[in-house]
Amino acid sequence: MVQEFIEVDDVGTFRLVAEQAPLIIRRDPYLFAQYFSAMVYINMAKLDEKEVKKLFDLLRGKMIIVRSLVKASSISDFLEKVGEK
Repeated sequence: MVQEFIEVDDVGTFRLVAEQAPLIIRRDPYLFAQYFSAMVYINMAKLDEKEVKKLFDLLRGKMIIVRSLVKASSISDFLEKVGEK
């Protein structure tokens, strides 16, 4: 389980990690890439538009966009919480 979240500001540094990760998680304004037991992330709001476009082009086939998050301890707990919405 991931316990460390490491922020990077440089697109090149994030790209190095992202190339090794099987998928990239996008939850605006962040991109996350897991590297062993750490989660490396970059805040896209701090980047200029060209850098964001470059990242999107580079990671297009690996990126998943998170619509919502549900914290649950089990499948039944998850189903109860989703049913409440």
